[in-house]
Amino acid sequence: MVKVGYAEGKCPRCGKILRRKYPADLAVCDCFKLCPLCGAEMTSFNPDLTPSTYGAGKGFALKGQAAKEPEWNTETIMVCHNHKPPYYSSQKPVEVKLK
Repeated sequence: MVKVGYAEGKCPRCGKILRRKYPADLAVCDCFKLCPLCGAEMTSFNPDLTPSTYGAGKGFALKGQAAKEPEWNTETIMVCHNHKPPYYSSQKPVEVKLK
């Protein structure tokens, strides 16, 4: 039997109801793109890979500077620049099962 109409499901993270035309059985909620602090859409994160910012847990110190802990990690995928310091998010896209 072929299903006709729309399938829907609720995102477990944000509670948003997602609807897609059949035969869809999965949808990806876009709540991972929204900043939980201000609600603005975040941008994808591209790390600064200069030697002073990466290392095993701590950034390497340049001569005359103190080593500091980076504010992001390898799990960071989105960033919101509306805050000082910027908000770094490691929230991954949420797959929602549709019925």
